Amino acid sequence: MRLFLIYLITGLIFTGFAGCENHSSPDDKINSSVCDRTCLEEFVNKYLEAMIANDPGKAPFSKTARYTENADEMPLSSISMGLWTTAAALTDYKFYISDVDAGQVAFVGLVKTKGKDMPSLLSMRLRIENREITEAEAIVVDSLTGGVGGAMAVPPIAFSQVLPSEDRVSREELVRISDLYFDSIELSNSRIVPWHDECYRLENGMWTAGTNLPPEMATHVKETPAPQFTPTGETSIAFARGVCSEAIDSGVFALIESITPRRTPVIDVEKGVTWGVYMFNHPGVETITMPDGSTQPAAYFRGEPNSMPMSELFKIKGGKIRDIMAIGVIKKYKSGSGWD
Repeated sequence: MRLFLIYLITGLIFTGFAGCENHSSPDDKINSSVCDRTCLEEFVNKYLEAMIANDPGKAPFSKTARYTENADEMPLSSISMGLWTTAAALTDYKFYISDVDAGQVAFVGLVKTKGKDMPSLLSMRLRIENREITEAEAIVVDSLTGGVGGAMAVPPIAFSQVLPSEDRVSREELVRISDLYFDSIELSNSRIVPWHDECYRLENGMWTAGTNLPPEMATHVKETPAPQFTPTGETSIAFARGVCSEAIDSGVFALIESITPRRTPVIDVEKGVTWGVYMFNHPGVETITMPDGSTQPAAYFRGEPNSMPMSELFKIKGGKIRDIMAIGVIKKYKSGSGWD
């Protein structure tokens, strides 16, 4: 009997050691009690697989999960519109922002849709609780201003790179610095923002600020004139690809009444990246007053009141804003983001 117990205990010990080996699959990660970075990204992958299948039932949603697309809430149980009905395939353009502490993850990527040659730009957030998706928020841009070439040929590497410890700041500081960017636009004062020397901005796929792009994107950009936006054909400084502070200090963004509400729910301290949705409110003014007291025609949205839920991502390196990606759509004035 003692010999049998010895064999039994020995077998259990070896079985226990074998169980400590790394044989886990992505599904095992999802079923574990702790959802680390890999686990969060796998939830995104399962979500996207279900979306491409046009079947929310294939995603690990909770029974009470909420979903909004472009600030409109849609019932997942009987979804009949939006990207869940048109998505056809994924592309290689994608990256993740994972916030393990908050149990949230964001994703940016290009998604091919039915009947369209140009893919849609998707920026989304998932909240994971008890190994289920309880919140899903998506901003979907169907028409990229700059197309899928040029600055959108490849994703910015910086959003996927882990920062060395000396270049990281706290969660609170990442949120504070991100918020300063919107304060600066409202105040027409860029001096309150800590800008990185290599700062640039992409808006709905278009390069709008920064004198240079990171090398991986710059190789795909042809030397063409900056896009023409104003009704009379001149190029507004708002889109002239000057240093990130230039357009802000010029006062051209005075047509923006406010940027509120603001939310920054996903914070990746290791990568120095924040993801949020911020409401840009445009009352549709015809003219704006410049810092020197002069007036000039508003650069855009003249007589067109609207609000834009903008999904904005910031890469903050050494406490300074380097990479900015803005993804937004036009909605009814002061309509809200669906999560305020």
